[in-house]
Amino acid sequence: MYIKRIIVAIALVFFGVVYSDAQNECELTLTRATEEFNAGHLYGIPAMLSDCLAKNQKDDWRQRAYLLLTETYLLLEDPIGAEKSYLEVLRANPEYVTDPQRDPIDLVYLSKKFTATPLFAFYALIGPNTSPMRVIHDVRIGGEPQTTQSYKLRLGWQIGGGVDYNYSDNITFSAGFNYVFTGFQHVTTDLFGPNKDIVEFLDRQTWASIPLTIKYGDSQGRIRPYVFAGYSLNLLLRDRGILTVVNRDSRGQNEDGSEQLSSAENETPNLNLNDHRERLNASFVLGGGLRYKYKLNYLFVDVRYSFGIKNITNINNRFDNYSEGLPYPYVDDDFRMDNLAISVGYVHPFYKPRKLKKAKTKSVFRFINRHRNATDKS
Repeated sequence: MYIKRIIVAIALVFFGVVYSDAQNECELTLTRATEEFNAGHLYGIPAMLSDCLAKNQKDDWRQRAYLLLTETYLLLEDPIGAEKSYLEVLRANPEYVTDPQRDPIDLVYLSKKFTATPLFAFYALIGPNTSPMRVIHDVRIGGEPQTTQSYKLRLGWQIGGGVDYNYSDNITFSAGFNYVFTGFQHVTTDLFGPNKDIVEFLDRQTWASIPLTIKYGDSQGRIRPYVFAGYSLNLLLRDRGILTVVNRDSRGQNEDGSEQLSSAENETPNLNLNDHRERLNASFVLGGGLRYKYKLNYLFVDVRYSFGIKNITNINNRFDNYSEGLPYPYVDDDFRMDNLAISVGYVHPFYKPRKLKKAKTKSVFRFINRHRNATDKS
């Protein structure tokens, strides 16, 4: 067993040395081909590079080699060879962009006939959220006017993914599928008079959410801001709640004349609230974020706010007993549930180098005209 490991290690070192030597040899070949190009000896360059191009070279080497071939074919007036070579440049580096200040104008003009903009991209996200409540109609138990009711935020989280369709460099349509876990707390005080019972209701939901959005963002730079808006279809999968009732009874008076109270706390088991909720809901979505370019992929962070459209309380079952068959001192208000979510995620574009049906050459002509005007003035 020990001898086998030594043999494997020697083989890895040997093949690593061989691969490194092949890389160095092809680098020297590319250098010689560049010297031949600068000297005007164009016809032998494709043959010089053919053997190395047939091997599994690194993308950076392939980009430089095919750029040299593209310029060579342009000077040899071979448009088919130039187009094939430039397509390989984009396969080696889908985000390669020519520069009129650096590259020959005929290469810049040719590049406008091609694009590698990804039509589709996959994204995944995860992050925390919280759900503000917007009360439509305040419903009180027995109509006691002295009670005080309030909603408190609870922390939830979401995980999901989806697909982006890039309509243009700046406009993207997105469709996603998220699991969203939300919650809120409702507190009722002074239920049976001042300084009397407190009822705390903790509600937790699980949703399947399908957000459909349109995004507008920057397409240049390492950090790219964007904004988006859309519509989300939300299906309630599960709703569970716990009621905690604190009974406070008077036990006479203290020495200072204040009321002496004793309290006892009772908590229910998990209550099944599915029948007390509208299962199908929807929301409008607004948000924005930043994408950070990492190699050919992106990392992102965004903030989105979802405005609930429907009352999520099933008004037909509002006063029904819970699944345990017991009455409890709590009844749902009519309310809409919003959601504020922060997500971090990853975007993987599916690049597709291809020739455009209509070349985008106007910018090239503008550059030529500016250059001519500057020359004439000088």
